[in-house]
Amino acid sequence: MRAPRARFGLVVAATTTLAALIACGDNALSDFAPSDDGDGGSSGADGGLGPPEDGVGSARGVVIVHAASFPAFRLCFSAYPELPPQPDLAVMPEANVVGVEIGSLVRIPPLERPPGEVYVIAQRKVTAGPAEATKTCGELLDPTQGELFDINDYNVAGELTEPLGVANVGVLAITGCGGLGFIAPLGVSQEECGPSYDASYGGLEAKTLTLVPSRAATATSLPVQVVHLSTALEAQRGPGEVVDVTFGAFDDSGADGLAQSVARELALFEASPTADLSLDHDSESMYGTHGFRIALRAADGGADATFAHDQSLAEVQQLSALQAVPTTYYSAASSYALLLLGDPRVAPTYADGGTNERYDRRRAIHLLAVPVKEPTDAGDAPAIGDAGEGPGDANGSAP
Repeated sequence: MRAPRARFGLVVAATTTLAALIACGDNALSDFAPSDDGDGGSSGADGGLGPPEDGVGSARGVVIVHAASFPAFRLCFSAYPELPPQPDLAVMPEANVVGVEIGSLVRIPPLERPPGEVYVIAQRKVTAGPAEATKTCGELLDPTQGELFDINDYNVAGELTEPLGVANVGVLAITGCGGLGFIAPLGVSQEECGPSYDASYGGLEAKTLTLVPSRAATATSLPVQVVHLSTALEAQRGPGEVVDVTFGAFDDSGADGLAQSVARELALFEASPTADLSLDHDSESMYGTHGFRIALRAADGGADATFAHDQSLAEVQQLSALQAVPTTYYSAASSYALLLLGDPRVAPTYADGGTNERYDRRRAIHLLAVPVKEPTDAGDAPAIGDAGEGPGDANGSAP
């Protein structure tokens, strides 16, 4: 695992030349143009969410998702030594420093070139506010004089060999476990990380998939697809059980969940078919009385759910975009991806009824809602590392 650090050192030597090419719009960078098939990523699952419908149009950008046993992080890519750790503008929920918090997401512009190896850096090691310049990844990770060191400051999450989010919206989900020094403070044991887990270098993985906007939300409907990113929920799923997501009014639920089926028999790192939720956007109270039930239940429906968690539309919005309000957040001219994250064992109370003082709702099972085509879409900004005037300075990414 020490080899990636050496390879990063080789890339650093090209930083000055590469930055000059970007600034001048040199045609040499055309080698990094996306392929004709619009494939948005190479590692992990690559499940598309269907073609555009009803004239919604296209969208671009990268949605970074924290789905790992690891503290808040920022990312560096071996092919982008000229960039600061990403994100470099978007702040974490209920904080004034940039990064990606556990169970959260941040959207950045497209990555025009194949990102290369993904360095997952503990946010506390590269702390900065949205107006503060940060050293570049090349400077921070330089093997001879850099400030960051593997094992203690970061882990590597594999390699991405295709551009991401250029002709579509790419999800880049960091999954798995960090090294022992990162997971121990979170209360995660080595045994939970699998038989091949390396206590020194961890077992993080960068998973990618493609999101394409489908039909837009209307006054009475919300088109959604669920993306299953919870390895902890999958580990708890028993023989013959399925991951089941339903939607409706909480006071009108039955043994099989809420009134409307959203996704059933979800596979890990894959997306469900589109479901149109029936709701009345004119009723503000509905955002608190309606929502989702995430459950593990028998595939044949013959037994009660062994796990169930309810989350209202308002709660989903608050976790997804703290500064927004439901009435506007759910009205984008786009479909929505519902990212399923968290650990079903994390609860506000213990089995004996005692209060869990360390409860963190972002570590518990939850959904995040992402409008695939945002009103101010990240795709409207130049891609990172393209041949035009894309971001490449100390604060180049879009929030």
